[in-house]
Amino acid sequence: MSAGDPEIEVSIVVPAYNQASLLERLLDSLVALKSGPHWEVLIVDDCSTDDTAATTARWLDGHPEVRGRYLLQDRNQGPGAARNRGLAEAQGALVAFIDTDCIAGPDWLAALLSGLTDEHIVGVGGAVRAFNPENRYARYNTVNGTLQPIVAPDYAIPYLVTCNCCYRRDALRAVGGFPTDIARPGGEDVAASIALYKQGYRFAFAPDATIAHDFRDTWRRFARTWQNYGYGCGLTAHRMLTQEELNPEWGQWGGNNYWGVQAVRPTVTGIRSCYRDLRWFRGRCRERGVKGAQLPIMLLLRLVERLCYLRGWRAGVKRAHAERGLS
Repeated sequence: MSAGDPEIEVSIVVPAYNQASLLERLLDSLVALKSGPHWEVLIVDDCSTDDTAATTARWLDGHPEVRGRYLLQDRNQGPGAARNRGLAEAQGALVAFIDTDCIAGPDWLAALLSGLTDEHIVGVGGAVRAFNPENRYARYNTVNGTLQPIVAPDYAIPYLVTCNCCYRRDALRAVGGFPTDIARPGGEDVAASIALYKQGYRFAFAPDATIAHDFRDTWRRFARTWQNYGYGCGLTAHRMLTQEELNPEWGQWGGNNYWGVQAVRPTVTGIRSCYRDLRWFRGRCRERGVKGAQLPIMLLLRLVERLCYLRGWRAGVKRAHAERGLS
């Protein structure tokens, strides 16, 4: 484990898997960052089968001014394990996370760090916009706020999303980083946030720390992604939270239930809740200017998303119960 290089203030960790062309675009955006803290970039290859290794080597050779390292996992383990590898190798006292399908804004890193206002703030999340806002999946995720940090009524941040966040390195190491047994993206970032919250830490939101996310989905990938999210969140919530924390009074965000399991719990569990959820989302769409032929597509995506999330959630809960020996 790295002891840290005093010349490097921030380590930027990028888990990479079979997205070589997108990775190069991301790295180019990091070079374009405005003046700020001294940083290094760690590209953690989760055993890609494309030319990620060659692309990274070529890019690093072409940018000798950048402190960068390529780290190859010994086997494919998923994003949580890849981020932990970067966390273990990080030289900076702060560790920022971003994904290959993202593009950092010029003020991204400096804005993230500006949110670390006191020692109780252990992590900061930034804003996510769509790279191609005309794409139907990008439009949906923008209206839905899929990758945005959730800001509770008391301005608390329940958890950070790892496509755009920064943590204090030693605090994240102390709680073990991210779970490594969730092979697909979804839930591992929630787990790290719960562990840190239970140590007394809190999170902040930096709206100027902006990235552009490239939502390159198909119907099948969209459904699978939301099922993965549901699975990871259901597993994490039922592993790490007490019954009181799992079932807080709806809308009560204070005290030990601050991050509120309702931030990840399924909103659709039956016909009535499905109707209420679709009606609510229709109103949200109209508030965001979605109209005409776009609205039915958005509502259909909402229905697919919620049902797939519920299916994944139930599978995750079932696994958590099996681990505890519960029926």
